[in-house]
Amino acid sequence: MKKFNVIAGIAMAFSPLLMNAQINQTPLNTGGARGQIITSAEKPMSAVGSMYTNERYMPAKVSGNEQILLVRYNAYSDYFELNNPQEGKTQTLPKQPNVNITMSATGEVYSLQQYKTEDGEEIIGYLNVISDKPKVKIFKRERIYLQPGKIADNSYSSSKPATYKKADDEFYVKINDGETVFVSGKKDVANLIPGKSKEVLDFIKKNKLDLEKATDLQQLSGYLETIL
Repeated sequence: MKKFNVIAGIAMAFSPLLMNAQINQTPLNTGGARGQIITSAEKPMSAVGSMYTNERYMPAKVSGNEQILLVRYNAYSDYFELNNPQEGKTQTLPKQPNVNITMSATGEVYSLQQYKTEDGEEIIGYLNVISDKPKVKIFKRERIYLQPGKIADNSYSSSKPATYKKADDEFYVKINDGETVFVSGKKDVANLIPGKSKEVLDFIKKNKLDLEKATDLQQLSGYLETIL
């Protein structure tokens, strides 16, 4: 009897360790035989996709500086990266008020603006200039977001990496010295000029304007200039 009590005591002492060892064991049926496999949490996977509107560094000019720089736009973090091949390093271009970045190859212009999003959030960031007339300025916001990944929680599922994805373009309008505001559709545009909503809607309809096309937005801004 005494020998039995000693054995039982040893078993009880080691039972927490045995229980912990079994936590990560998952039953598996193989050809009718019941076995066990050990599963463990997988390490997070690197994100796939790109944070950039264009992966390549492209020549550009920054307003107030005649020097040609090599830059690319990080649309996830909303800043320009500057490549300095002579020093072999990459830097972040400082955000400075009233500074434009003009891409030499395409003529595209990015302007640092303070604007208000659809949710009312105030942001100071880069917007792509669609039209830059004296009274009416139209901008496009290019944005990339990170879609979360998923870690497999058992041996029957697979992990998915986080993915950088391009969001739908957003458009913003600035009238005279007013705020740069988000617009979505022709009604928002029509309401930008008090008392002129009908004329604006008629112009959009008559000219069959697509308010997500740069050329059509440029045509619209030209018309808005004439009725301000």
